[in-house]
Amino acid sequence: MKERLLSEIDRVLPEVIAIRRHLHAHPELSGEERETIAYVCSVFDGHGIPYRVLPDGYGIVAELGHGEKCIGIRAELDALPITEETGLPYASVNPGVCHACGHDIHLAAAIGFLLLLKPHEDDLPCRVRVFCQPSEETDGGAARMIAHGCMENPSVGEVYGFHVNPALPVGAVEYLPGVMNAAVTDFELTVRGKSCHGAHPEDGADAIVAAAAVVTALQTAVARRLAPTTPAVVTVGTISGGTASNVIAGEVAMSGTLRTLDMDTMRTLREAVTEIAKNTAAGFGTTAEIAYTTCYPALVNDKALTESYFTVVRNHLGTDHVIRMSAPSLGADDFAFFAEAADGCYFNIGCRGEAQGDEQVLHSARLAPDEGCLRTALACLCLTVQ
Repeated sequence: MKERLLSEIDRVLPEVIAIRRHLHAHPELSGEERETIAYVCSVFDGHGIPYRVLPDGYGIVAELGHGEKCIGIRAELDALPITEETGLPYASVNPGVCHACGHDIHLAAAIGFLLLLKPHEDDLPCRVRVFCQPSEETDGGAARMIAHGCMENPSVGEVYGFHVNPALPVGAVEYLPGVMNAAVTDFELTVRGKSCHGAHPEDGADAIVAAAAVVTALQTAVARRLAPTTPAVVTVGTISGGTASNVIAGEVAMSGTLRTLDMDTMRTLREAVTEIAKNTAAGFGTTAEIAYTTCYPALVNDKALTESYFTVVRNHLGTDHVIRMSAPSLGADDFAFFAEAADGCYFNIGCRGEAQGDEQVLHSARLAPDEGCLRTALACLCLTVQ
């Protein structure tokens, strides 16, 4: 079956590219993927692919094949709040929103995989279930899809997902058995003081000065609370406060993210960040309140499945095109929830073209994956059918 599917990639590739370009031109933010869902459903309808939309728009589940064995494929629907600067003829038509993380590639490849499978549905050795998932970039749409039963009836035994990587050339694939991506917890932190005239700081409690100290002190949560051999990150990504140049600010709001490779370390890090923020703020006569929001577990690939699958991938793509990562990434992905619910295998696919330079990075307004990566993605998905 694998060889038959691989030989037919060229049959579907032009349509897959057209689908990708439509998705790229019409991106939608997390939780707002209504038109994207409608478009994907129209493609499925046009090809006779059975699917269901989960309640409240929590994604689409499409399935082909038969039998008790069921494998899952995850792809994402959402885009980012970034203004595109690629100059592509199919650039985003939605102001301030673009596919700067490659989800259009992931989704188009998953749809293309179903287009490859459809003519051979009766001969498939298993069921293939595709999850078109919302809200990967924000609050973890994977967990909601699982809560809605997408992994059941029959149960998914193996689940696969991939991500484009502009650091790798087209044709390359990288993987890592075991822990591959970090656990993540986002936070919102507010420092509150007392506003007063800028000429008389003694009359108030400066929230900006206190917040600046908090931002600096938070880095000691990793440097002095964790062992030097324990990877972790504390990043403050936004900060806002003050109303005028001659007014002592009474409040500063900031937000950030914590990354670790296991939940025990995450718990330690959260406790340290909370303690440091509150105590540092108190030293300036202010208070700090912190709330933790999005939380994903670490993404852990099943070792046996991943090694077995990449033996097959290596035989097809060639040893020179398959890279075993030397260490996990502190990037995060809510595919981690799928990998907790079944044996998971997540990997990266190169998307940098020969003429593209260092400006090709994820979450960049200039990200423009070379569409040659779609051929590699389709090949890798075909190799999951065993």
